[in-house]
Amino acid sequence: MFPVFTEKQALRKEAKAVLEGAEKVLLYRQDILPTDVVENIKCLEVQLKETFKAKDFNAEKLEQDTNALKEVLVEHGGKIFPITMLGDWVEMLVMAAIVAGGIRSFFLQPFKIPTNSMWPTYNGMTSVVRAPSAPTPSIQEQILSKITDWSSTYLIQAQESGIVKIPLEFLGYDGPVKRYRLRHRSAGADYQEIYIGNRAQAISVPQDFNLDGVLLRTFYPNYAVMPLRRQDNERWEKVIEQAQLNNLIEETAYGPMLKTSTIVQAGENLLNFDILTGDMLFVDRVSYHFVNPSRGDTFVFHTHHIPGLAVQGVPSQNYYVKRLAGTPGDKLRVDSDGKLFVNGSEVTSPEPMVLNSQRAISRNYYGYLADIGNFAYSIPLTQEHQVTAGHYYVLGDNSANSFDSRGWGEVPEKDAVGRPLVILHPFSVRWGWAK
Repeated sequence: MFPVFTEKQALRKEAKAVLEGAEKVLLYRQDILPTDVVENIKCLEVQLKETFKAKDFNAEKLEQDTNALKEVLVEHGGKIFPITMLGDWVEMLVMAAIVAGGIRSFFLQPFKIPTNSMWPTYNGMTSVVRAPSAPTPSIQEQILSKITDWSSTYLIQAQESGIVKIPLEFLGYDGPVKRYRLRHRSAGADYQEIYIGNRAQAISVPQDFNLDGVLLRTFYPNYAVMPLRRQDNERWEKVIEQAQLNNLIEETAYGPMLKTSTIVQAGENLLNFDILTGDMLFVDRVSYHFVNPSRGDTFVFHTHHIPGLAVQGVPSQNYYVKRLAGTPGDKLRVDSDGKLFVNGSEVTSPEPMVLNSQRAISRNYYGYLADIGNFAYSIPLTQEHQVTAGHYYVLGDNSANSFDSRGWGEVPEKDAVGRPLVILHPFSVRWGWAK
């Protein structure tokens, strides 16, 4: 009987670990994964839970359901699943820090910044780009950067010889002029393609990372420093516009291509960059039991009561961090110069909101945008908007790259979780008390 009991315990232990992995993948990656993948994970998760809790233990069924869910998580889990030894080590350190301080999980909540919507206050996944021929960091420097900034170095060599081309997507006509944008990776793909001559080369990067900024700073460095309101999106528009004037957009059997001025030989360096992971925060969950969030606070909130973030009617289960721009009754508006007005006056605090309103580009604040597109629950600030009773209006500091109340509506007061307390990682100049 003992071997049977051991097998049963091992199978249940593995199933429990896979279920925990599924929860983490959905928590951190649900907003970037294709809808069908999210639904498949949820279905397999429910199926495994039912088998796990069944009164009659079925080892074969439990192993089968565990492996089915595991295969999907391995394919779409990014850096969340499977958990690496290094990931285990960091998680143990985080938990040790909580226990050592005598702090219970209901006082502090760890939160990973997934995107750059709050940049430069908080960092999502970012890059450091070097010229292809520039020296890469030494092994010792890479190890140190991995500890301090959790960075990874990428040195991509050309697999073919020829002119470097960047795939475009045709959007339609603006009068007689064709409109294009960069062609992005397929949903769920862990690589992005560029072309050398007529041959595609796949660049493998994390699914959460957008390679567009690396390509811009490598092949069009002069455009990368243009102080434009919508930053890289608008810079690429300028690149494509100039390329059309210079007849550098080529129609091919693989779709339209933007021809760069770079010609490489097979084996030469094509791209040279580092990827830095996002900030890890500790969120204070206690304060908002006693005081309400104040205008200007950065705060974390649950999104399950925000219809604009539901997927096919299924409420979102994510946590977001944004800046509270308007409390109930406040009147908000953004003018054509990117200035934010609250109750008829230009915002005067806190500093990040003031810098944004002043378009302090030298400090990496590019100004507010009044709207981010037409969505079902959009609340643009082109006209004055009065915040609904019992709700908050939130904005990202990186206004041009933030999906916030302008796109999906207001946040119910009851969903406020807490305010960022400490930037736990990276161990760099960013470490310390949160802003």
